[in-house]
Amino acid sequence: MQLHQEMRTRALRSMVIAMALAGFGGLAAAAEQAMDHSQHQAMDHSQHQAMDHSQHQAMDHSQHQGMDHSQHQGMDHSQHQAMDHSQHQAMDHSQHQGMDHSQHQAAGDADPHAAHRAAMAKPAGAATTFDVDVPNARLQDQEGRSVAFVDDVLKDKVIIVDFVYTTCTTVCPVQSALFNALQNKLADRLGKSVELVSVSVDPRRDTPARLKQAAEKYGSGPNWHWLTGERAEVEDVLRAYGAYTPNYTEHPPLVLVGDAVNGQWTRFFGFPDMQRIVDAVETTLAARQSSTYAKAR
Repeated sequence: MQLHQEMRTRALRSMVIAMALAGFGGLAAAAEQAMDHSQHQAMDHSQHQAMDHSQHQAMDHSQHQGMDHSQHQGMDHSQHQAMDHSQHQAMDHSQHQGMDHSQHQAAGDADPHAAHRAAMAKPAGAATTFDVDVPNARLQDQEGRSVAFVDDVLKDKVIIVDFVYTTCTTVCPVQSALFNALQNKLADRLGKSVELVSVSVDPRRDTPARLKQAAEKYGSGPNWHWLTGERAEVEDVLRAYGAYTPNYTEHPPLVLVGDAVNGQWTRFFGFPDMQRIVDAVETTLAARQSSTYAKAR
């Protein structure tokens, strides 16, 4: 009886253990699911946060860096190269480095040579004749010599005069090319009865050395005088000829032919045909042979 009781007790214990084990297994499964869910959430949250943060930083950094370099550099090169070629093709690069851009910068985006370009687009105006009381200003020529404008340069000659500045890239090169052609055309008269004169409208920058470079560039001979000097002295000459403007870059394209003896001058506005200048020279020289020729000086 006692043995039977012990066997029953053992059997009951086994069943309890089995049930406990079965219950533990369920709890373990539930715990495993709970643990899996908690780990999933924790892992999802931590990985999501980390991934979002790292990807956000990486994306922000890479896009910022890429945008900064690719777009900025691309835009810089494309615009710079376009401007360099489109605006400097016609320019004299040897003079460009020494160029003063203060007037250009002051004008902002406006074309600093707009007045010149407009003048170039117009046909040469009719010649006008008038009297000029030319001042005997003290100037400097391209060799650095001090000269009196009337006594040393004009003298008793027939004069062809224009007004230029060495950094000009529109009107002035055209006029200087015209003077080079006139120098060849009138070679037999230069030094005897005719002289060529180019007066700088930018005396502050146009030193004798700069004028000498320009003179050499355009093949100037000894009877083509390039003149600069103190601003007040130069402006006296410009005003006498009607060539003065407050902004030197807007000076009018003028060529004058005159008799330094009687003060009679013929003015051409714009870009006259070379033959018109030659004809004016011949007319002025012929007038000196007339019995009615009056010497004002």
